[in-house]
Amino acid sequence: MELSKEQDEQLSFYEAHYSPVVQSELVLKQSVRLADHTDAAARVCRFCGRGKPEVKFGMDAHAVPEFLGNKSIISMNECDDCNQFFGGGCEDNLAKWFGPVRAATQMKGKKNRIPTYKDKDIRIETGQKGLEIGIVSEDLESHLRFDGPFTFTIPVPMPSQPFVPLEAAKALVKAACSICPPDLLPECKPAIDWLMGRVQVKMSSFPVLIAFTPGNNPYRNGQLLLLKRKSAEKLPFLWCLLATGNYRFQFFVPLCPSDAWMVSDEVARFTTYHFPDVFGDKWPAGKTRFGVVDWASRDTQVREEKITFHVEKAEEVELKKPADSE
Repeated sequence: MELSKEQDEQLSFYEAHYSPVVQSELVLKQSVRLADHTDAAARVCRFCGRGKPEVKFGMDAHAVPEFLGNKSIISMNECDDCNQFFGGGCEDNLAKWFGPVRAATQMKGKKNRIPTYKDKDIRIETGQKGLEIGIVSEDLESHLRFDGPFTFTIPVPMPSQPFVPLEAAKALVKAACSICPPDLLPECKPAIDWLMGRVQVKMSSFPVLIAFTPGNNPYRNGQLLLLKRKSAEKLPFLWCLLATGNYRFQFFVPLCPSDAWMVSDEVARFTTYHFPDVFGDKWPAGKTRFGVVDWASRDTQVREEKITFHVEKAEEVELKKPADSE
């Protein structure tokens, strides 16, 4: 890919300050099983610290949530109790943040199922012939063309399910702690204690850098990257990038001992950049859009999504009324 001047500056920043310690796609030819132990008898959970027979390890614990497309990276360091704790808690909040996007982009979740989205005036699901969208709208025809390709934005509100931003952020941090190599685990230990509720931390802000790339599932195999700071500069010690579907999340692991300056400084400030995207300015579906959200809030929220499709051809069809049942 040919880098723009801005992308070159972004890449130069990360090459100067960070080294990759984990880099992988979420869909691989062979599964990867992450294990802290070499002896099965010494197997303990990375999160609760318990081992057999106190806890069981019968489930496949996905290091990155399976609903984000992770089919290959399995953690051997997570017991069944913690797997259910995260799945029914913070990971559920992250899934709800996506709202209609997972259905509209046909992101496969557990057991390769694509979720259905439905609200008062819309239903999005995958049928036998592909994506099916049912819309109730008085002015729907004004948004359609029948004489060639056009851009179609769904004209009805599409709210997400209620979610808690801080819980969604915890799901991202949990993924980073799951893929962290054993030698860096002491840096993740305070974050793990926070995730498990063993310590209470008031987050004044939790920045999540989000990049959205248009097109048909550009991150179809997913992307996972964990970066470690090279020096003692006042920058986050561990950055994690997680990409799936059309989205890429970039966030740092909080509370690392090597980030003590964030607590000791009266006002912790640092300059960073979005990691350069892999698609470039010539991506046929359009340029990647970058933004930052603050997921420190503990208040339940609902967000609305605007989804736009490129339609090659639209046809009018007459729908037959079902025959009256006798």
